[in-house]
Amino acid sequence: MATNGLRTNYSYPESLSPRPLYDFPSPTSNYPSGTGASPGFVPMAYQNGSKFTSSVFIPPPDVFSEGRKGAVQEFGMDRPRSRQRRSDELNTDPVAMHLLVETAIGDSQRFDVLSVEEVETLKQEQKGLDARLVTVRRKLESETKIRDAARSLSRLASKKDKGHRRGLSSKGSNAARDASARSEEELSAANKKVEELTRELLEIETRMRNIDAMLLMHTAGVLQATHFAAKRHNSVTLSTAGGQRPDSPASLYTYDASRGTKGKSEIDFDDRSLYRSPENLDSLMNALQNGTHQRTESIDRQSQALGAMARRLEDLNERLRELIVQANPERNQDYSLAPSTNGASDASTVEQQLDFLDQGLRDIDAEYTASRSKSKHSLNAVEGRLEGMNNQLYAVLGKTDPQGEKFLPPPPISGGGSQEQLNYLEDSIYNIEQLQYTMDNELDELRARGSNKDEQYETTLTGLWSLIQTDEEEARQRKRERRQLLAQDPAAVDDLSPDEDFDPTEQFSLTAFSAKVQWLYNRSSALREKQSILTRQIKQQRELNSRSDAQKEEQFSRLNEEVLSARSEKASMERELDRAMGQLSQFDEQRMEADSVALRDANDRVAALETQLREAQDDARVEAATIQAELSQSSAKIDEAMEALRAATTEKEAAEARSEQVSSTLNVKEEELRNLEGEVVRLTTEVTLAKAELDGAYGTRAQRAAENGSGLKKELDDLTSQNTSLLSEVESLRKAHDMASQSENQARDSERTLKQELAGMAAEYEALTRDSIQNEKDRDALEASIDMLRDEKESLEMELSDERVKWLGVRSPGGPNAGQANMEATSIRMLREDFRKMMRDRTAEGLRALRNEQEERRKLESQVRQMRKDAAPQRSGLRSVVPA
Repeated sequence: MATNGLRTNYSYPESLSPRPLYDFPSPTSNYPSGTGASPGFVPMAYQNGSKFTSSVFIPPPDVFSEGRKGAVQEFGMDRPRSRQRRSDELNTDPVAMHLLVETAIGDSQRFDVLSVEEVETLKQEQKGLDARLVTVRRKLESETKIRDAARSLSRLASKKDKGHRRGLSSKGSNAARDASARSEEELSAANKKVEELTRELLEIETRMRNIDAMLLMHTAGVLQATHFAAKRHNSVTLSTAGGQRPDSPASLYTYDASRGTKGKSEIDFDDRSLYRSPENLDSLMNALQNGTHQRTESIDRQSQALGAMARRLEDLNERLRELIVQANPERNQDYSLAPSTNGASDASTVEQQLDFLDQGLRDIDAEYTASRSKSKHSLNAVEGRLEGMNNQLYAVLGKTDPQGEKFLPPPPISGGGSQEQLNYLEDSIYNIEQLQYTMDNELDELRARGSNKDEQYETTLTGLWSLIQTDEEEARQRKRERRQLLAQDPAAVDDLSPDEDFDPTEQFSLTAFSAKVQWLYNRSSALREKQSILTRQIKQQRELNSRSDAQKEEQFSRLNEEVLSARSEKASMERELDRAMGQLSQFDEQRMEADSVALRDANDRVAALETQLREAQDDARVEAATIQAELSQSSAKIDEAMEALRAATTEKEAAEARSEQVSSTLNVKEEELRNLEGEVVRLTTEVTLAKAELDGAYGTRAQRAAENGSGLKKELDDLTSQNTSLLSEVESLRKAHDMASQSENQARDSERTLKQELAGMAAEYEALTRDSIQNEKDRDALEASIDMLRDEKESLEMELSDERVKWLGVRSPGGPNAGQANMEATSIRMLREDFRKMMRDRTAEGLRALRNEQEERRKLESQVRQMRKDAAPQRSGLRSVVPA
């Protein structure tokens, strides 16, 4: 408001109004205090001492667990520091003001003044309690949601139990009873946690109220002490000031100070003079005549103080600008400079400096809020990545533990930090290292067993090789002896068989051993053919023996010797071949046994994995049904929340319209009031000047009143009554504006609550979707491992069948049924063909069954995708509602 004559702008119109005792919070606290905050608060003005302990009665948690939400405001929200003051009554009644000040001074006489260290300690404790309060409140919200969920599950379990009591066996009823008992236990545990957190929250709030009361008592004691000092100091000043009279004891030390805060061209004006009769302006007239309103020394001092304050504000603004630029150099590089004084230090410069300081503080607050939200988002992202890694590690560990009893699942995202996820990650890495160590030991054992078997095989084959070499050496020695015996008869030299290519120094190897066995087999076959030829020759020779007995006997003896030698060689070769075939059959049996064991293990693993797959499919079906039910419930809740949100929005718009209407009416009334006040000031000035002129020209005031003062007094009375009526209208409009603001705040609170509930539902829906996707991935991994093991099993079966077919019908070449080998060749070949055909049919049948199973799985996957597509619009609608 601009100055007009003797009237100036009074910056604190309500500073003389008394504040209610203990009904405003501490300057450093955002939480309510006083008698209206909680039933557990005890007024401190009636305690014997200023030190307050925590002996206040704390009610049980259930008293405030449901109905306390309106008493404690949310963190970070400001509330009015005091109630609406009744300035129209207090400013017009200095006696009541004086009584209130004296009562306040008397009540605060017993309050102790704390030391600076104690005040700092209390403020630090208050900050710590503030942080604890936020943490406990978040925990209480989460535990309350868990309690509500447990209550819903318990209610569902009780309904299912009632529904399953009829027509069920004892086994089903026992399972339902166990589920109901488990849900009841979870509900009791959740209720216990909620009660503990509620009690802790009440204790923290009680301690914070106690600290607020102690700080307020300290502030009242300090003000009481300084009030008496200021009163003694100003009593001396007033005795020499020309006899001016203050209106109340509170203005003893503010009256003269307020006069000196303006420039030489401005003079203070007390607003309460508007409510006095013109007779009370005599002292003001005397002050104007005596010139006591001009005090150059005090004005100069105040100008110097104003200049120093402007320079100090300029320094503070420069430092504040540097802090803002350092906080975000990229965005705040072109931040505006602080306004400079340039040698002039008036009230406008100070106002500019204060405005720049206020804007800088707002910018710093915005930067701090942005950095805090950014750090919170980064922490949540790190926690989400850690949860994904933990889920992967749990999937890896779960493959080694089919029952799921050895390893615990990863903890869910709580939003309180990544320590739990890091701890689980360390435990999982340790478990993987233990599993790796165990698998390395098992692999070493298998390698040792394989090396032992290889050594046994090599030892056996080496023994056979040495036996073959020894027998060949013996046969060679016998042939050498026979050559020596037949050397005396030159005619018998041609009958000797040639020497075989034999290397006695040849080393053992699988190739050499196989070649040796093949050579022995060929040699045995050749000897059998020679035997048959010799048999035919003997028959022919018998027919020719009739010619000459001597020649016949000689030839017979020679043939007999050849037959004997051939039989001996044949017998030795058959023994060697039987021994080699026995070793080979033993080796084949061991190999087939090992293959059968591996096949049996693979079958067991395949059966276990198929069992796990069936269980996972059953769990997925149950989970899909549960998710569908939860989606239906969530959609119903979302519809209800949307209806409530629309109603709240309608109420908010109506309240805003009412508030705008009341504000416009209030502005019009205030404009009329300002016009009337200007008119009153003008008339008052005219009356004062007229009084001065009449006193100098015509005599006393009584004579002037008799002549021409009645008209002006009547006009002034009319304006005063009109001003009073306008003030009453303004007060009523202000009350209506307050009521409209209150209803608008209530609508905003309800809208904020509904948005929070919608955001929580969206988060729960996303968590359920994430779990279903993870289950789908686990199922795909299990199916891939099962397919791989099935292929491995089929390959092993094919190899085993090929080995069996390969050795089917193999007999010793020197056995008693050697002559029937050619006769059985055809039947063996037919058996092999039949066996291969049977294996092909069996493989084709297995492939057909596998294709049918895969086709059925594709159908189920298509159904699941269709269900997800049906649920997708609900999710998109939910996301569109939440950001609003």
